[in-house]
Amino acid sequence: MRTQKTFLRKAMLLLGLAVLSGVIGCWTQDPSGVERATQLRAAMAKLQPLHAPLPPPAPGDWLAEHREPGQTFDQYLQSDPVRPDDQRRVIYIQLLGEFNDTQRRIVDLTADYMARFFNAPVTTQPDLSLSIIPPHARRTHPSWGMEQILTDHVLHDVLRPRLPDDATVYLALTTSDLWAGKGWNFVYGEASLRQRVGVWSIYRNGDPDAGEEAYLLCLRRTLGAAVHETGHMFGLRHCTTHMCVMAGTNHMAESDSHPLWLCPKCLAKVCWAMRVDPVDRYRKLAEFCQENNLQAERAFFEKSIAVLNGSAQAGR
Repeated sequence: MRTQKTFLRKAMLLLGLAVLSGVIGCWTQDPSGVERATQLRAAMAKLQPLHAPLPPPAPGDWLAEHREPGQTFDQYLQSDPVRPDDQRRVIYIQLLGEFNDTQRRIVDLTADYMARFFNAPVTTQPDLSLSIIPPHARRTHPSWGMEQILTDHVLHDVLRPRLPDDATVYLALTTSDLWAGKGWNFVYGEASLRQRVGVWSIYRNGDPDAGEEAYLLCLRRTLGAAVHETGHMFGLRHCTTHMCVMAGTNHMAESDSHPLWLCPKCLAKVCWAMRVDPVDRYRKLAEFCQENNLQAERAFFEKSIAVLNGSAQAGR
C-alpha cells in the first residue's frame, strides 16, 4: 500500500453534540455511526466561525508543490478508515535513538497529549538503538552533512514486524533526521493510511534545553507532528481548506504558522472514529494546555467548549 508522504502535522478540535435543531445536547450514551455523524455535522456548523481558512499558498508551501484534493467528512466516512476495536485499541510510541532527559519529558507529555487527542490509551515501548538501521537505509545528506535514516525502512522493516497485537497504530519517534528516498531532502515524518505504522522525528524541532521559549517551541512542534502523523494512520488526509493541524507542511515556517487544533471537518472525523464526546475531549486538551503553559491553545479549546455549550458566540 502506498504511504502518504507527510511533512508535519497540526492539532485538534471539535464538537459537543447537537440535535438537528442546532441545540447542543448530551452525547448519546452509545450513538450509532449515523447518529454520531449527524451530531457532529451540527457541531461543525457551530464551530465553523472560529476557524480561519487556509490562505493561498506562497512559493515553496505544501500546496504550491503538491496538488491535493482534500477530504470531506462524507468521503472520510466512506473510506472505511482504520479505527480502534475491541482487540486493537492501544496507540504505541516506539522510541528510536538516544533521547536526553528533557527530550524524554517531551515524549512523556506527547503520549499524554495523544491520549487526550485520540481518546485512546498510549504506551511508550522500550527504546530501540539506531544501530538496527542498516547502511542501505542510511545516508549522509550531500549538502548539509547530517546523517539521515530512510522512512520506508522504519515503516516496513522496523515497525511492521514488531506491530503489537493490541495496537491500533504504531508510531516511531526518532532523534535522527529522516528522508523519504530519491527526490527528497528530508521529511518531518511519514505515515501509512492503511498499514497502521508511522514515523516522525524530533531532530528539527529545536533544542529544548536552550531556555523556556525553546522548550515550549520544541514541545509544540513535537505535539503537532505526533497528532498529524497519527491522524494519517486513522485515515485523515491532508486538510486543504483551513488552518488545521492536518494541513500539509513543506518547511518549518509553514508548519509553525499552523495551529495545534483540527478544523471542524477534520475533528469531526476524529470524534466519529474514536467515539469521543467533543466537549469532554476539549476539556481534557484545555487542561493539558493549562498545565504546560500552552495558553493560546488553552484559550481556543475553552472558547470552543463555550460555543458548543451555547454560552458564547463563535467568532475569531
